[in-house]
Amino acid sequence: MVNLIYIRAAILQATGIKLSLESVKRYLLEEGLITRKQSQDDDLIFRGYNEFFGYDAATTNIEKADHYIDKEPDNENE
Repeated sequence: MVNLIYIRAAILQATGIKLSLESVKRYLLEEGLITRKQSQDDDLIFRGYNEFFGYDAATTNIEKADHYIDKEPDNENE
């Protein structure tokens, strides 16, 4: 998958010119670096993670692991 944000950042670093993502996509198409089908793919432009996750808060479940740990001494080595 082509990452237009990285390509735009590389162009900015090399030239000092900040392009829109649409311009980057157009130039890549003109240079033959992406196909017409790829240029029409909306997923080439990163719009954030919101479409992948239905929530903004970082959450986690903390489970006690005591029942996984054998607390009795191992007598095999005696």
